[in-house]
Amino acid sequence: MTRASTSAPGSGRLLAPALLAWGLVAAAVVHPGTGRWLGITAFVLGIVAFVARHSRCGAVLLPYAAIACAMIVLLGARIDGLEAVRADARFAEVASSGQHTALDVELRGFPKAAAASSDGGPSAWVPAAARSARGSLPVVLWFDDDALPGDESEPGRQAGPLETWGPGTALRVEGALAELDHGSSAQYGVRVAAFAAGEEPESPGPWRTLRAALTGVAAHMRADLRAVAQSVPGAELVPGLAVGDTSLLPERLEQQMQVSSLTHLTAVSGANCALVIAAITTLAGWLRIPRRARLSAAALGLAGFVIVVGPDPSLQRAAVMAAVVLASSFGGKRAVALPGLGIATFALLMSDPWQALQPGFALSVAATAGILLWTPGIAAALGRVAPGPAWLRTPIAVAIAAQCACGPLLLLVQPGFPAAGLIANVLAAPAAPWGTGLGLLAMLAAQLVPSAGTALVHLAGLPAGWIAATAEVTSSLPGARWQWPGGWGGALLLALVEGAVLIAWGLLDRRFGEGRVRAEVDRRGRVAGEHDTIPPITSGRVPWGRTRPRPRRVTVWVAALLCGSVGVFLGPTLIVPATIRLTAPRDWNVVACDVGQGDALLLRDANAPERVMLVDTGDDPERLTSCLERFGVQRIAVLVLTHDDRDHVGALGAVVDRAERAIVAPSNREDGDARPVLEQLSAAGVPTRIGASGTREALGDLVWEVLAPAPGAVPADTNSASLVLRVQAGETSVLMLADTGEDEQRALQRSGADLDVDVLKVAHHGSADHDPLLFARASAEVALISVGAENSYGHPAQTVTDELARLQTTVLRTDLMGSVAVGGAPGALDLWVERDAPGAARGTGRRIPGPPVPPAPRTQRASSVATHDG
Repeated sequence: MTRASTSAPGSGRLLAPALLAWGLVAAAVVHPGTGRWLGITAFVLGIVAFVARHSRCGAVLLPYAAIACAMIVLLGARIDGLEAVRADARFAEVASSGQHTALDVELRGFPKAAAASSDGGPSAWVPAAARSARGSLPVVLWFDDDALPGDESEPGRQAGPLETWGPGTALRVEGALAELDHGSSAQYGVRVAAFAAGEEPESPGPWRTLRAALTGVAAHMRADLRAVAQSVPGAELVPGLAVGDTSLLPERLEQQMQVSSLTHLTAVSGANCALVIAAITTLAGWLRIPRRARLSAAALGLAGFVIVVGPDPSLQRAAVMAAVVLASSFGGKRAVALPGLGIATFALLMSDPWQALQPGFALSVAATAGILLWTPGIAAALGRVAPGPAWLRTPIAVAIAAQCACGPLLLLVQPGFPAAGLIANVLAAPAAPWGTGLGLLAMLAAQLVPSAGTALVHLAGLPAGWIAATAEVTSSLPGARWQWPGGWGGALLLALVEGAVLIAWGLLDRRFGEGRVRAEVDRRGRVAGEHDTIPPITSGRVPWGRTRPRPRRVTVWVAALLCGSVGVFLGPTLIVPATIRLTAPRDWNVVACDVGQGDALLLRDANAPERVMLVDTGDDPERLTSCLERFGVQRIAVLVLTHDDRDHVGALGAVVDRAERAIVAPSNREDGDARPVLEQLSAAGVPTRIGASGTREALGDLVWEVLAPAPGAVPADTNSASLVLRVQAGETSVLMLADTGEDEQRALQRSGADLDVDVLKVAHHGSADHDPLLFARASAEVALISVGAENSYGHPAQTVTDELARLQTTVLRTDLMGSVAVGGAPGALDLWVERDAPGAARGTGRRIPGPPVPPAPRTQRASSVATHDG
């Protein structure tokens, strides 16, 4: 018996140089002018390596050095040439002046909807190339709602001309240029104020004509699939699985898929491309088509899929990596796998060197490497644990391998270990290919027989429903995302844990494999001895190992590795969170959750902890969920959404299932009556009412009153529609100003409402748009400012913090202190903060002293704020 080696000889000669070139390119693109010197240096080193080829060291390293130097020379020349195009003096002059200019551009992809923003950000964007004197200059076009005429009656769909645009569309746009960072794939961003159809060349040529025709057909096919899926209940996920169109995806489901790490299923990835190639090659095999013809058919099918979905960089990466995975039979052919990954990495960097800094590129390479290296072993292990067909085991093994490979890199984007993500991906893995395949067939059938397309969408809705149910269930599991440190330190720590587990697994597999070989040797020996047909095999030597590891030594190493990795893993995920929960205060009345640049406040009577009010949700579901877990909140008796800006309602999907009822702001003139917040609450079955001044309710000693806006009023915009509340939470009174501005705050003072409170929630993250007289009128002991660290708005304004300091009000900021809690009685408030210094590591939190001098005396207020040691 023999065993294949873990890697073919020389299989790293292409991968190792490609990884080295990747790192050097990533450093070069952020420093203009470095590419030229990088190429020159590599050329000189290549000559030195060739001269030293006869030495012992040179003979070994020459193949690697020659390939690495050749790659770096080509990439350096490529970077230098593209930087020459980017350094267009006319564009730089226009960008520095800040004036609007007209540009002739050609789109390089399909428009994409941008994430909703509370600061008036763009609603859509699209990559493009602007015509310059030196060539095509990469830019990104940003479109606002008011720059996009069209029918917006259908929620969730892009308006007007965006649906008909695609790669190759010529436009003439007018707007302001903004120079982007050197590491950005585009040199300039263009905030489009107006646009018109661009001038097509008089002789467009056959390629441009063909591309325009294919773009139109692709847009039509995507629109037909979207229209059919929109008419079929429960099929909203089908266009996303098939072609990455998420315009029908409900916001709640989108958030659930984010929590459960399933968003890659709706963003066309290597799995979709692999399915297309596998389906075509399998069908060709059934038809007994020759092997070369099968490859040609698969290439044509993949090209058609790329045309339909859109040739953006993410899909190009997916297509290339999928080809590598399938050519190596999911890592089964190591002689093809690792060299193919090296060639693919180099080719993608040559197409756009600035991809070296994009997270999507790193995740794509990591996922492909994990699939190539680990899928065969994981699939074999699954077969031993639970025997089953290969078509079922392979998708599960691919999901596990990709998730483990990408885990450390994902920590660089978002802290926390997605415990539910691995479970969700394993459960969704068998359904994803069916949903994708049936969705693609439905799109094709809809062009020929519309009824057949509808029937196939119904069928595709079954696996899509399974994936949606998986996201819903796994995202609601307790501890769906475990605490884990972010950044490079957290990524390295997780990589060490995974490496220890893999080594232990390899040692166990080797020991068990040795036992299987011994059993086979003994069996063959006995059989031969009985029948005297072949000489008995008595050698106990393991064919694939030079030495046989001692069983006890292997057991000790495996136990040490497993115990060490489990201990390291449980530290951040279990021990530290448990310590934090145990040290969090239990007698709080008010909590300002650290949700970044957003608001989320918890209020209750500490003597009735089961009745909790949540005011706003922020825009980070994981941070909000972490805060609820820290302070022991399971159910939300009353959910108040002060207004509809995303930084106040963006994480609604994470808590909507916990809410018993909701109070929301009135509609405003700017947005009209189309309100996704109301639709989301209605879909979740949460009773909802519109708040207005005069509304007063109570849950025991938790009493609240809405102070503004007036009943029947239709405010101008979301901020002026903000609900202002005065809450009596046990012994602590709180005034919450939402995102009101100076005008609304002056009107509030004229209303005669009781504004004298213990705690003031400062409006709009500490914006300068404040009436300073309101601070004096409230005469609060403590001011809470919910604000994101290093935000781009300059919040909180210096004038706000200075005025509060002058009034001797203690200021607690979530950007500096993390989540903060307030309890106790007036004049003797208990103050607790998660951390007490900028940049300090998150700890178990501690109580802090109040102001050294009390604020102005108030009726029934003690003369000082209690000091507590923690």
